[in-house]
Amino acid sequence: MFRIGIDIGGTNIAAGIVDESYKIVKKKTIKTRNVSTPSEMIQAIAGLVKDLMKSAMVKADMVTAIGVGVPGTLDPESGKVLYANNLGFEDVPFLTELKKALGEELADKVYFDNDANAAAIGEYITGDYNAKNFVMMTIGTGIGGGVIINGRVLRGCNYAAAEFGHMTINFDGVDCNCGRKGCFEDYASVEGLMNLAWEASRSSSGKKSLLGKVSKREELDGEIFFDAVRKGDKVAKKVLDEYLFYLSEGIINIINIFQPDVLTLSGGITKAADLYLDKLKDLVSKGIYSRNSSKNTEIMLSKGISDSGDIGIIGAALIYKM
Repeated sequence: MFRIGIDIGGTNIAAGIVDESYKIVKKKTIKTRNVSTPSEMIQAIAGLVKDLMKSAMVKADMVTAIGVGVPGTLDPESGKVLYANNLGFEDVPFLTELKKALGEELADKVYFDNDANAAAIGEYITGDYNAKNFVMMTIGTGIGGGVIINGRVLRGCNYAAAEFGHMTINFDGVDCNCGRKGCFEDYASVEGLMNLAWEASRSSSGKKSLLGKVSKREELDGEIFFDAVRKGDKVAKKVLDEYLFYLSEGIINIINIFQPDVLTLSGGITKAADLYLDKLKDLVSKGIYSRNSSKNTEIMLSKGISDSGDIGIIGAALIYKM
């Protein structure tokens, strides 16, 4: 028997057939930009699923579940995507229309969830964590993630739980696009780190550093920054220390609230974790409320499937389980 997972991303919509061992046996993708309306996307997803099943010679009675990870706020009772900014969705009857598009044989097998929840499910299962309570935090352009409590995903009353990036850690901080000030992701995302690095590179000492050689903000990226840190650049190292302070503050808050057995960090920034993970753990251990407890949250890097798209597919395929 098989499950099908669909991961809707900003660049690609990826679908995969997942076997009983949680391996993707067949995968297909289409470009997100090729579908400009909700109706077009729903039809495209249905077509993608049917093409995938045909090419893998998987019949409807061999499929136990079809799950979709959607980057937005969902209502599982009505089957609507209430709001998905990046997709231009608002009050879209997504699940109902997708069931119609897939047809009677598959309609009763279709589920959906927030894409971050789906990714957390994928990581939790493929990483084989021995943990009842688990938090996955993804560090990218923003900060997102998912929470699993007693083996079940915490979705919240509106499927929008675990918006880690939008807790305030600096009340007098920068304006966030969510309408608040000083949000976690404005300081501890990759974008936040690059903003800190760029600001430092424009100072008198920064202009003499390796970072100062970058002439445009859009040219500054993680590779350049962490290369400067590896080479012992003082300005870059100072920026990293500031960044780790913000990152640790957010993680401390998450641990104080959920007290998970495990908190995993994922995202491209973890490729440079050898430069900061030990210090980050030390900062967190000193700041958490339970620091004197005999047992505390284990912070580790993502250990599931390295491909974030595949994690999303597998997690989506397993939404119905959690």
